[in-house]
Amino acid sequence: MPIKAELYPWISAGAIAWGLLDCFFGYRVFKVTLGIVGGLLGMLLGQAAGVSMGLGTAGQIGVMIGAGLLGAGLAFLLYTGAVFVAGFGFGATLGVLLLTHYNHMVALMSGLVLGVIGGFLAVKLQKILIILSTALLGSFRAILALAYFVNQLDWFYYYQKPQDLPAVIDNNPWMFPSILGLAVVGIIAQFELGGSSAKKKTKPAAE
Repeated sequence: MPIKAELYPWISAGAIAWGLLDCFFGYRVFKVTLGIVGGLLGMLLGQAAGVSMGLGTAGQIGVMIGAGLLGAGLAFLLYTGAVFVAGFGFGATLGVLLLTHYNHMVALMSGLVLGVIGGFLAVKLQKILIILSTALLGSFRAILALAYFVNQLDWFYYYQKPQDLPAVIDNNPWMFPSILGLAVVGIIAQFELGGSSAKKKTKPAAE
């Protein structure tokens, strides 16, 4: 499903904003993000179901709204599963980034292995892994979308064809350090924000 050319700048800007929000505030907005993603997926599935059932515009909109609300509710309730997915995303992205210059297929396979490990670790060490995963995935999303403005990269294609991601990172040398650099800044910012809130909560008790 290609994006129309006139919409690409707006969608790219939105993807950058979403990536930066996740990168710097990922842990704080994690549950809200789950609900939004679940709602969007539900709406897409609802719209497809409405079309397949031959409903009119009003019927399709009704099914989309109902499916969107259901998807948001399920995503919010399935928190542990979403934590695993976040950890998997962190491990898989890290594996692809670190080994993409060595061999693209090795990078993909290593990403899958590290993703499974990251998923199980995320369930055990939720806060730390959520911060790491949201910072890295948010940075990755923002930099990939930024590539549209830098060199007119059709970044949405690579979300549809993730097996080609190692190649696009390898062919754009500026991406790797940019993603890791932004992710490190986001991780530091999230831990600092978490530390500040923890201090505020413990200060009155100490007094």
